[in-house]
Amino acid sequence: MNTDQQMTIKIGNFGTLQIGHLSKMGKVSQVVEMGNETRKEQGLEEISIDSILKKQAIWEFIIARNTQISAFSKYSDSEELNKRVKSDYSILKEFKTEKGEIQYSKLMKQFPNLIKSKRGRNGGTWAELYILLKIASMLDKDLEVEIYRVFIEDKILLWRDLGGGFFKELNKLIDTLPDCQNDNNTKLYIDISLQIRRKLSILSTRGYNKKEHDSLVQENRAEWLKTLSFAISVGWIKSFDELTSSLEKLEVIGK
Repeated sequence: MNTDQQMTIKIGNFGTLQIGHLSKMGKVSQVVEMGNETRKEQGLEEISIDSILKKQAIWEFIIARNTQISAFSKYSDSEELNKRVKSDYSILKEFKTEKGEIQYSKLMKQFPNLIKSKRGRNGGTWAELYILLKIASMLDKDLEVEIYRVFIEDKILLWRDLGGGFFKELNKLIDTLPDCQNDNNTKLYIDISLQIRRKLSILSTRGYNKKEHDSLVQENRAEWLKTLSFAISVGWIKSFDELTSSLEKLEVIGK
């Protein structure tokens, strides 16, 4: 799926996070709000976005992440990858005040692929998943672990991307079924989509980018679509009725 979908993802009992499923750029303020809510409950002082972004440690991490991305992009098929990746933090000197504080609004412009400020409807500071995890670690360890679980262990963004791609593939294969050829099959695509939503108990929602659409929903959808596409391509499913019947028989993973 080539279009970056803005998802609202449930982070355990901490709250929700808006994040792009391809860009992996999420809203920093939401991570900070979740972390500070926990800190307040523990009687700890809140930490502002401003104070986090003034710390040298967060920018060293951003530079290290950028160095890693650049190295893997440049030397993807090279022996250079066997060498230790070394980051250069000297750029930070150019963005410090006389008091030694980081002028982060200017420094941010050097790494727009990792952290940036936006205006308008989706305004605020947005940062890549690695950076969000680093920020979470500075606020609350339980929040940090939960974000790891949702994104790393449960692979929610990967399943969302696969599901979108597999749905497009299935629609193309539906057009090849003998009883569906030479027709406008938009209604059939919708029927299959609704059948999947009913099986996943998400008929009351729209799309697949809401907090209710957790990793199990995304994984089941992707696996079902992949299975059905394969069955059509090898000739096991020969009609739309057989397709809907086969879908109904597929089991829900982990529910």
